[in-house]
Amino acid sequence: HHRMEQEVFKLANKITIVSPSWKKDLENIGANNVSVIPWGFDPDDYTNIVPTPNAKFSIVHLGILGYDRKPDMLIDALASLCHNMPGFLQNLEIKLVGQVDPSVIHALTLAGLSSAVVLTGNVDRLDALRMAASSTILLLLLNQQPNAKGRIPGKLFEYLALKRPILVLGPPEADAALITTTANAGVALDYADKAGMIRVLAQYYQQYLEGMLAQPVDNDINRYDIRLLTGEIARLLDDIIAGQP
Repeated sequence: HHRMEQEVFKLANKITIVSPSWKKDLENIGANNVSVIPWGFDPDDYTNIVPTPNAKFSIVHLGILGYDRKPDMLIDALASLCHNMPGFLQNLEIKLVGQVDPSVIHALTLAGLSSAVVLTGNVDRLDALRMAASSTILLLLLNQQPNAKGRIPGKLFEYLALKRPILVLGPPEADAALITTTANAGVALDYADKAGMIRVLAQYYQQYLEGMLAQPVDNDINRYDIRLLTGEIARLLDDIIAGQP
């Protein structure tokens, strides 16, 4: 297996990979000439997605929410805010779009958050994106697994394109966390950082009450525009062709 990798590294004019961490991993096992070309988003996919006005402080998660992403400390943080901030529970909506592990629903129920939970079940992509566009905050839960650092969910780029504030839970040095914070698109916290979650959610809630979160986030996401990324691939191909005898 390892010999085959080395052979590929030797023969390749160029190697592309989707995340900086994985570039480092490849270089550590002998690859040279590795470029990072991340996934991105197609702006045309988002032109018809019109948010539905939503009076709630709405935290939306899109996609499968499995046991390996169960955000226990986030649930505790939300319960704590409900307990300490009058009106928080009444204003709160936790909208989980897609398949949700029963353990997550059970944890939300035990925390007294049932009245705020909206389960949509599976919906088509356009409806899911509309629901996400109508959120106050988008929630991105990274896998709690050793290779999570270099895994960048495609959903992150959908979230960026929707221009809502993003709360990422996972290792703060994970590529998805760094993309979010570098693009000024949201906040990244460790799964265990309950105090950080309480602080960040309280700040977002205050901004929501003041009407400051109604506008799209002014994030810096142009470099993930698919038109730019295909241009980068075209340039790499040009370089390879130019280098041929």
